[in-house]
Amino acid sequence: MTGLLKVVIDTKTNEILGAHLFCAESHEMINLIKLAMDAHLPYTVLRDTIYTHPTMSEALNDLFNI
Repeated sequence: MTGLLKVVIDTKTNEILGAHLFCAESHEMINLIKLAMDAHLPYTVLRDTIYTHPTMSEALNDLFNI
């Protein structure tokens, strides 16, 4: 993967506050992040989801593995 993924997370609620996605196929991931933000889901929901292989969405598992 070439690019940059950056997410800001509230440490008290584990909710995603914002994201920057600079990579090929970022449009594939932004809807998932927006859905989690709108539903006030913790980032762990996206981290623990199983994504189709091979897709860029798989990068969310690594991004949120903090």
